[in-house]
Amino acid sequence: MDRKIYSIVLGAALIVGFFLPFFQFFGQGISGYDMVFSGGGNGGDWEKYLLLLFPVSGIMLLWGALNKDNYILGRALWTVLPLLTYLYIFIAKPVINGAAIGDVFKAFGKGYGIGLWLVLVASVVLAVYHPKQKA
Repeated sequence: MDRKIYSIVLGAALIVGFFLPFFQFFGQGISGYDMVFSGGGNGGDWEKYLLLLFPVSGIMLLWGALNKDNYILGRALWTVLPLLTYLYIFIAKPVINGAAIGDVFKAFGKGYGIGLWLVLVASVVLAVYHPKQKA
């Protein structure tokens, strides 16, 4: 698979995953969109807006791939940003807030919905695998 198709597929996966359920609770799902734009919670929590980096990265990857590999701010940023966002939100932030590192890793995957798994897999693949550009 060449880099253009790779960027299109994984960019679309980041966008679609954002709108699918991130977490499942008693049969009910909450998507990344719901987590960002729901009116509940404390309004001063700026970190919830970091979730928007998933679809923004997907849009920029799609845009760059369809625009003859002309990426705004470079392709490397948009391929590594989703994984860094995931690592901060789901690992670093709980540790900073006082959770034990062991508890963070014990809770990994529990209650994750299809959207978060899709975003996680797409983020890891984007950050690790870099195909050659088609000649």
